[in-house]
Amino acid sequence: MQWFPKTIVAGRLKWLFLFRLITNTFLTGTIILIYITGRVPAFLEYWSNAVVIAMIICFGLSVVYYQLMPLFFGTRVQILTQIAGDTFLASVLIVLTGGVDSAIAFVLIMVVINSSFLGGFKISIIGATLSAAAWAGIVDLHYYGYLPGMPALGETMTATELALTILVNCGATYLVAILGGYLSSQLEFSSQALETSQASFDRLSELNDSIIQSIDAALITTDKHGRILSINRPGCKILKVSFDEVRGQPWLRFFPELNESVPESELRSLLSEGVTVTHTRPSDRLELVLEISMMDLMDSDNESWGQLLVLQDKTALSRMQAEIKRSEHLAALGELAAGLAHEIRTPLAAMSGSWNMMNNHNLSQEDQKKLIVIIGREMDRLGTLVNDFLAYARPSVGNPQAIDLNHLINDQLHVFRSWKGEEVIITRELAEIPQVYFDYSQLTQVIFNLLQNAIEAAVPMRTLSLVVSTRLSEDRPGYVTLSVQDNGRGIPEDKIKNIFQPFYTTKPKGTGLGLATVWGLIRKGKGFIKVTSDQIVGTVFTINLPIA
Repeated sequence: MQWFPKTIVAGRLKWLFLFRLITNTFLTGTIILIYITGRVPAFLEYWSNAVVIAMIICFGLSVVYYQLMPLFFGTRVQILTQIAGDTFLASVLIVLTGGVDSAIAFVLIMVVINSSFLGGFKISIIGATLSAAAWAGIVDLHYYGYLPGMPALGETMTATELALTILVNCGATYLVAILGGYLSSQLEFSSQALETSQASFDRLSELNDSIIQSIDAALITTDKHGRILSINRPGCKILKVSFDEVRGQPWLRFFPELNESVPESELRSLLSEGVTVTHTRPSDRLELVLEISMMDLMDSDNESWGQLLVLQDKTALSRMQAEIKRSEHLAALGELAAGLAHEIRTPLAAMSGSWNMMNNHNLSQEDQKKLIVIIGREMDRLGTLVNDFLAYARPSVGNPQAIDLNHLINDQLHVFRSWKGEEVIITRELAEIPQVYFDYSQLTQVIFNLLQNAIEAAVPMRTLSLVVSTRLSEDRPGYVTLSVQDNGRGIPEDKIKNIFQPFYTTKPKGTGLGLATVWGLIRKGKGFIKVTSDQIVGTVFTINLPIA
């Protein structure tokens, strides 16, 4: 036999108790109303005392069902007892109020409904069987005249009509039982499914809330008007506020630096990509470095109903990066000073040695001239070294402007050809490109240094070949790519990572500042440079320059 869970049955028993009280009150009120109107049927006058007693018993049994039986009996006994007791009481009330002609004959149907409410399909069939048997007994007693105060139905009804009356009413009782049991079972199934779904939803909601609260980043949700709907614990910690303080407030109110520095029309697109701001917390005036990004929250119709703000506290990282940058700067200064001292020492030593030899009065005039030439040459070398160093360490501010890159390249190659003659095979692959935005003299120096570097990479007994090309950048929108490729000896893999370092060179002559200067000028002009090299094919320098 199918039984509902005890917790569910216990709750339904309470509702059934309340229903009984309401039903008994209704029936009692009906009888009182009949007496007030003065139209009391004969059978009711005959059974008036019995009806009152039956009502009292109904109230008493309701109290017994609800208060006493749970103390001594289990749930199943309570259900079966109530079904049997309700059937008996309903039968008595029907007999006392007119038998077959009773106005409250429907109470037997109520017993069936209560059965399905308590135990589902199978229990409702038990209730229907008891109710059908009770109704058949009442009809038979009324038919043969065994109900005092009421005439026998046999005087006005045939046996066939009697059987039909019993059959129709019993059939209706079972139909109600089947329908009630089915609906009750479906209701129970739906209730359990709903409880399971609700429990799953609650667990999912708790998990989601736990994840949101445990994420290191601050998460703030807003409605489509920018008013704060929720904020997690890291968000409260970063802003040093409570949720009650920010609920319903415009989120921009807590970031005045965004209002001051970014136009409102550009704020949304800027935040979609992420922006780093220096935020001064109002509560303690502490300066924080925050990375803020925003994304739309979409509903099932793909319409935005709000925004999600993600705040990451980069203060500690920013301080660490500043310390690292300061340390790297000091280290670079040390290496630069050491390299400069090393480069200066060689010509100074030659000059000092020549000067000391000139102090020897035994030298001929011819030897003295040779020493003076050496001193002059080393002085020129020192001048070149100082100029290259100044170009690297303190480049001019420059004047960026729109430049026709192809025209500038052709001018430089023309000068280069005049300088080197026919020793170099030059291939131009200059595409149609927009103008670039750079300082003219600095870009001229960059191109010259790259061409000079390619010459110095030439392999003996091999004709030097250069390929100079321009095109739109494929991986950097808004940039033009300039490539200078040679067929020289290439750069060893273990050395290529150091070629942009100052005073680093693999050539017998040179200060090692040429490529370092190129790197500095390109970075200063917001460009990018990279190098790829193969000791058989040669070397390619690739520069990305911003479009004007």
